[in-house]
Amino acid sequence: MTTRLLLVGQRDSVLDVVLDHPAVQLDCCIAIAGSHLERSARQRGVRVRSFDKRDKSAALAAIVGEPFDLLLSVGCPWLLPIAELRQKRPTARFANVHPSCLPRLRGNHPINGGILFNEPHIGATVHWMDEDFDTGPIVAQRCIERTSDLDLGLLYAVVRMLEAEATQAALDTLAASGFAFEGTPQRGEPSYYTRRRSDRECDAATVTSSELIRRVRAFGVPTQGCIVRFASGDSVVALDAEPIVNEYLHERFAAAPAGSLLLRYDEHVLVRTCDGIVKLRLACQCCSSNVAPQ
Repeated sequence: MTTRLLLVGQRDSVLDVVLDHPAVQLDCCIAIAGSHLERSARQRGVRVRSFDKRDKSAALAAIVGEPFDLLLSVGCPWLLPIAELRQKRPTARFANVHPSCLPRLRGNHPINGGILFNEPHIGATVHWMDEDFDTGPIVAQRCIERTSDLDLGLLYAVVRMLEAEATQAALDTLAASGFAFEGTPQRGEPSYYTRRRSDRECDAATVTSSELIRRVRAFGVPTQGCIVRFASGDSVVALDAEPIVNEYLHERFAAAPAGSLLLRYDEHVLVRTCDGIVKLRLACQCCSSNVAPQ
């Protein structure tokens, strides 16, 4: 007997897996209006009910009104009231696809956190949902080493692949058990990350080069960016950073105080930190307006 699946959220990373898996049947998506999930599901002919992020109550009513055996959340912006939903759908099960190696980096923005906190691994986890964020038993998990060549944009792309692989493995496992698999407890030291504006701001005069580079790379996509402030009071929005190792440049700017903007060229600036020099690649809107050569 085919399990009726309801897909809820914003990301479309697992849509093809769900549509192609023989053990489940996707009849409807409850999607955030304007999301990748809404657009992709409509393109594939899936029935979609879309809601603004502020319309949680309406979305919950829609969830309760849909027939399903398994709810799969992928980028749902709300903490779903699982106990209440179970009362109304006592035979249904509720799972979530989370873009990290749980229990590491629970919360809304784990991919930023992976770079910000120098996590050794990235990945995706399918887990049963409970009353808290990202704490339920694991159904399937796919994790890989986080290497330095994975910038934030590439991390988003890679994690989409890992979410699809974890979901495939989860559905295979569930199908083999007649959808009775209870999962395995999360093990290890948990951590949590949800993006704050202050995380995306950095004072070049007070940070080390490694901290500045990590902070910039953690938010290095055009829709985010890191605000780097100079001692002069000026600031830029940076998308990438790397240390300067050239001996001439270190000698040339040896007397410059920490927080100084040293040089501007093309879409880059050099900035003095408290222990070195860092090259920043700027967001386009900053290249001509926010930075003046010194």
